[in-house]
Amino acid sequence: MLLSLSRKFIFVANLKSASSAIEAVLGPKAEIRFSQTQFGKHDGLSVISQKYSWVKRYVPYEEFCVLSVVRDPVDYLLSLYNSHHKPDFDGKPHSTKGLSFDDFLETWCGRSWQARPQHLRFVDSHGRFKLSHLLRFENLEAEFAAICKTLRVGRLELPHRNPSPAVLTRQDLSASQIATVRERYAEDYAWIDRRPQSP
Repeated sequence: MLLSLSRKFIFVANLKSASSAIEAVLGPKAEIRFSQTQFGKHDGLSVISQKYSWVKRYVPYEEFCVLSVVRDPVDYLLSLYNSHHKPDFDGKPHSTKGLSFDDFLETWCGRSWQARPQHLRFVDSHGRFKLSHLLRFENLEAEFAAICKTLRVGRLELPHRNPSPAVLTRQDLSASQIATVRERYAEDYAWIDRRPQSP
């Protein structure tokens, strides 16, 4: 999560969607920066709105450029599945080692906050902030370059950070598994189709 009063932007860090890379380059431009989950890195916009309602004393809510990144739900879940194969998760409840993708969908996703639909983090239930630009992970390089122009921060190159191991790919999934994800995450697909994009 990044918040800049001087440059008037808020970055809502989605999971497994290049948040570490974006924080690496935009972080130095922000007065408030959290890069660890336990401290608020992945707070959704409602939580950010609640924690930082005081910013209106310096910048009106509507003047903030609020941005985040959305990922195709199939790729998003695959990245969660693959990343939790890392040795760091061995023996922990979030480990996906030994789980089939079907078991992952039915058990792991049912108990983990990380598998909640992505669009839930993009809405401010308090009505203070409104998402300005939702970047697509699949086209991140070009869309991030455009955002850099909007924010007047110069050209920033995104580094590769926190990659997931390649355990399963989309080609490994059955048509039925993909259909299940599309049905369960229909609202995320709707957000992708009508995503806000600032000039």
